[in-house]
Amino acid sequence: MSIGENIRLHRKEKGLTQEELGELVGISGVAVMRYEKGQREPKQETLLKIAKALGVHLRDLSDNSWLEEFDRQHPEAVKQINEGLAAIKFLESMGFTVSEQVTKWHDEEVDDEGHTAQIPDESEIILFKDGHTATFTQAEFEELQSGAKEAIEGRFYKKVLEQQK
Repeated sequence: MSIGENIRLHRKEKGLTQEELGELVGISGVAVMRYEKGQREPKQETLLKIAKALGVHLRDLSDNSWLEEFDRQHPEAVKQINEGLAAIKFLESMGFTVSEQVTKWHDEEVDDEGHTAQIPDESEIILFKDGHTATFTQAEFEELQSGAKEAIEGRFYKKVLEQQK
């Protein structure tokens, strides 16, 4: 979505008119209308004021179409990211604090306009709990995920067999 489309989306979610948003930001409602229609691009300072007025992060208003294109070109990477996020949520539900530190990456062009993204090649996952810290390589963390999946599936099918008797 374009910056203007994102402004419109978040403005409407907040139940504001263009004029009301303009008053909050210190610009006219006409200026908001022009931004939303893509007739003008707001300066970074104005965009920051709009984000604050709407209660969103600046990146929520950015033109992220190049990210959408990256997602289409790299569906396997998106799948891996989503699986990793699910594993992290599960660990957090068990009381762990989880952080990731990229140790090696490369830049990759993601569209014809020259946008690039930093693509992680290697990372470490750091788990904290009860004053203890453990650092896992990406391969070790994937092994941890696989082991957890196998343990849960094993218990599940054991229970299925018990209930079928």
